[in-house]
Amino acid sequence: MDVLSRYLATFQIKQVLCTRFEATAPWGHEIVNLSKVKFVLVANGSCWLRTRALPQPTLLTSGDLFLVLNGEPYRLSDRPKSKTIDCRQLEKRRNGFLIEYGGGGVPCTLVSVAMEIETLDGRPARLPNFIHLRIDQTRSHALQNLIDLMRMEVCSAGIGSAAIVQRLSEVLFISAVRAHVQNAQHSPEQGVLAAMADQRLGTALSSMYGDPGRNWTLADLANIANLSRSAFAARFKAVVGQSPLEFLTQHRMHEAGQLMNSSLSIAEVANRVGYDSEISFSRAFKRVMGRTPGAFKRRFAQHEGTR
Repeated sequence: MDVLSRYLATFQIKQVLCTRFEATAPWGHEIVNLSKVKFVLVANGSCWLRTRALPQPTLLTSGDLFLVLNGEPYRLSDRPKSKTIDCRQLEKRRNGFLIEYGGGGVPCTLVSVAMEIETLDGRPARLPNFIHLRIDQTRSHALQNLIDLMRMEVCSAGIGSAAIVQRLSEVLFISAVRAHVQNAQHSPEQGVLAAMADQRLGTALSSMYGDPGRNWTLADLANIANLSRSAFAARFKAVVGQSPLEFLTQHRMHEAGQLMNSSLSIAEVANRVGYDSEISFSRAFKRVMGRTPGAFKRRFAQHEGTR
């Protein structure tokens, strides 16, 4: 499994809510106090986006897609200075997927998807605040086909659409994150995704994700990245926000958390992620995951028993 797939495997997407906005000029709405991941597709027409992630109001045209991943507020409107209202005030107009509003002028269709993402350790997902994928950027056929499918499914709203849209939302989210990583070589962003896009750091990350049980040293990882130990450590900390070995410990505990949902004993899980001592493993696991391995494993067992 590649490094991005392993990273995203620690996320669970739940409670997907999809909305199709049929807006006519003048119109504008804003999203504030958002705790969910949102992605918005301009299905038809154009609109202006305002967010702290972009220095100026940005024109979006049909096919443009953006993701808001850490609760960043944003505004969408037919013109940069159009009046906006809180999106929650539009919920009374909802009819299934559809919300219609505006002044009756030039139309614009938006597909908006809100998702909750839960991580194994219960902490916020380590993702960039904002991802913008323009229609004029190079896109894989797979991503473009997913966008087209989402647009058609939401606009037609046939039998089974809710289930189809939820599955498409999950796949589209992953595909958009992948496209961001593939196009992020010139991005100033920080975080794990930025490290994946860095040729040297990405190689070291792949090695850590591919063999978490190995007795990795800083020298090993620096050698794989073809950097000196000091240069590698400084570069990794600057991009990821953690030292390489701190990140390795966290990754090992996430990997262990996934292994808890198996027939392996705690000692066997500890060994799989590089710990000979169950006591040392338990201490590290509780520090990262917030509960003991035994409590974590029982939670999985209880979940399976209620299914």
